[in-house]
Amino acid sequence: MLVAGALLVAILAGTAVRLRTGDRGMYDDTIIRRYAAVLYPVAQQEVAESTKAAVDGINEPAEILVPVLLKSKEQEGMLGVAIFDPEGSIIQHTDTLLLPELAPNDYALLLSGEQISRYTADFPLKSNFAGMTGTAPVLEVLLPLRGSDGTKPIGFITFYIDARKLSQELAAVDQRFQRETTTAVVIGTVLIAIVLGAGYWGLSRAEQIIAERNDRLMRANFELTLAAKASALGQITSHLIHGMQGSVASLRAVVSNRPLEGVESGDWKSAADYTGRLQDMIQETVAILGDTEAQFSYLLKGKDLADTIRRRNAPAATDKGVALDVTGDFENGLDSYRGSLVCLIAANLVQNAIAATPPGRRVAVELRDSGGSITLLVADEGSGISDDVKPHLFEPGHSSRAGGTGLGLAISQLLARQIGASLILVDTHSHGTTFRLTLPRRIDPQTKTVSQSEGPAPKDLTQSQDISPL
Repeated sequence: MLVAGALLVAILAGTAVRLRTGDRGMYDDTIIRRYAAVLYPVAQQEVAESTKAAVDGINEPAEILVPVLLKSKEQEGMLGVAIFDPEGSIIQHTDTLLLPELAPNDYALLLSGEQISRYTADFPLKSNFAGMTGTAPVLEVLLPLRGSDGTKPIGFITFYIDARKLSQELAAVDQRFQRETTTAVVIGTVLIAIVLGAGYWGLSRAEQIIAERNDRLMRANFELTLAAKASALGQITSHLIHGMQGSVASLRAVVSNRPLEGVESGDWKSAADYTGRLQDMIQETVAILGDTEAQFSYLLKGKDLADTIRRRNAPAATDKGVALDVTGDFENGLDSYRGSLVCLIAANLVQNAIAATPPGRRVAVELRDSGGSITLLVADEGSGISDDVKPHLFEPGHSSRAGGTGLGLAISQLLARQIGASLILVDTHSHGTTFRLTLPRRIDPQTKTVSQSEGPAPKDLTQSQDISPL
């Protein structure tokens, strides 16, 4: 762009200077020729008067032209006058001139009827005028003089005129052309800069849009690949859960009946608790899988969602020494499928919040019913997320936690999109981080999720078996 702009400005400046030089030359010639146009009719009038005054009708060139010389030399600014016969020989000249002569080229032009005006800015005075030295601006005007018949020239006359005023006039013309040329170049340069700047901005904007779209396309391809892997992993996990169900139930029965020798009762109780928690998680997962496959739906109210989130994450908060505060008490609920995925997303967010919060601090989870949507807020009191992690927060492999895989938020983002929700980072600073999940009540009918107003009549969990979403 810079090279193109410089080239265009150079072409503009060169063209403007060339046009200025040509126009100024034409204008100067017009001004200089003006003197010949003024002096010629005056000289012809004097020739006519001299012809009438000639004695006995004798029309010798000398008798006719000498009076013209005498009258012309009295004009203001006249430095000298010389008259020549039809053959170009000098007849007479003023005392101020030193042997003037008619150049052959000038003589040929005068014979053809041309009127010659010639301006010389540095005319050599010493070699042409008596008693003068140096140089000065001088205008030479050479005219053919015709007799009464108007056919052949009866002689020629040369005027040498002081051209100082003409020099000033030509300088003023030159300055005006210079100003106009400079103005034209400046305006042209500004217009070129504006056009090139607009073009550069347009190209930069187009390049930025292309880069953004390529980035979004790469992200979409990556997310499709991740979703495909997640789907395959889900099928494998489903088979694994069904296979583990009986084994874990048998293990729980064993550890619940009698302690092993050499094992402390506290350790035995912890093992029994972990085994029981594992069995509960398997049962909940099996229940969700069964509900999804059977397209069975029941209602999860705000209290149910809050209780499930609290129960699932309370042990981890207790082990870390972090207070877990979960609130959410509203009557309008969600279908079990979307509610279960909300609890899964909440589990990932809460586990990250607990890991980021120092002991003695608090993790707040709030469920809100905004009428048209359900909002989940998870806020911790950790040290915040670093600036280098934030641009890649929901991409796999980027974690702000030591030892983290960076998969939790990526999976949560995929789960949120599956149910038509949005998961964003609200705020992060040195005193904590807040995430928000927003789930509209009405979803796209083309999705496979079950809306609150579709499917069989929802069943209240408080009146059914204790089946909580994962």
